[in-house]
Amino acid sequence: MAPSSVRWLSRNDVAETNLSFASALDIVDATLRQHSDSAFENPPKIGIHPKQGSFIHAMPGWLPSQSRAGIKWIASYPGNHGRGLPNITGLLVLNDPDTGVPVCVMDASLLTAVRTAAVSAITSKYLSPHHVARIAVIGAGIQGLYHIEMLSLIHPAAEFQIVDINENAISRLLVNLRSKATIVHVKEAEVAIRAADVVVTATSRLEDVAFQYGWAKEGSLVLPVHARGWSEDVTTASDKLLTDDVEQFKNYMFADGSPYRDISRVLGSCSDVVAGRLAGRVRNMDRIVVFNLGLALHDIALGAAILTIAEGRGLGSVVSY
Repeated sequence: MAPSSVRWLSRNDVAETNLSFASALDIVDATLRQHSDSAFENPPKIGIHPKQGSFIHAMPGWLPSQSRAGIKWIASYPGNHGRGLPNITGLLVLNDPDTGVPVCVMDASLLTAVRTAAVSAITSKYLSPHHVARIAVIGAGIQGLYHIEMLSLIHPAAEFQIVDINENAISRLLVNLRSKATIVHVKEAEVAIRAADVVVTATSRLEDVAFQYGWAKEGSLVLPVHARGWSEDVTTASDKLLTDDVEQFKNYMFADGSPYRDISRVLGSCSDVVAGRLAGRVRNMDRIVVFNLGLALHDIALGAAILTIAEGRGLGSVVSY
């Protein structure tokens, strides 16, 4: 039997590769185009729920154009912060598509934060109103941080209005932020949302309604990082309703107990807009909602880029398989 090896990349190893935000945006944009061309396999997520309000999801994917295959095993436990643990933890496994042999296992928590924010930013690139003056980011955790980093590259002149019930979270965000974006701390979510051209709700999973869709102003783009937390009319009052993958969105909503009774108005996937197959923002006054629940394709494409950098720099630990 021919010998093989697996490269292990810890969270610090992944961070040390320092994949640029601009590169992450380019990778996500390209992957969305491949998604529109159906050049992929990205089955709907399957998951388990060992604890109420938490989940562990399996996200497999195959990108023939990049000859990359793998799976992300990702957990979301909103209560972990009380134990001194991160809310999001997980692993990405990349496989050799010719043999199926694993070639890399890497921490997926940082990868997930980068991927999620990059997808939101690329979505805003194609679906935002013509002029973006203010962006509301609700939640100052790691998702809030990376959303500011990514969105500021797409909208460098925008002011970011940040809302979080935890004052310390705001302080930590400001310390860790690399972007030179203008940051304003706003105490009320409603105030920030009413003034925003782009709204990102980057909180942990919410079981109750925290945001009223009626707060979203004419012409705004609403990007819920988690599906829950918005009033029911977010799916019925929007002028255009999109998602990252229609099949996955519907599967997830039904499996997870959708908080929205009517999701029939989902027009298509964001990738179709990126590829020009579906009209995006037709009128500047339209209010558009996009549920990006997360595609394994993006994780695998970004993970492959991280692996390439790690191999070139000799990062991580290589062990026998």
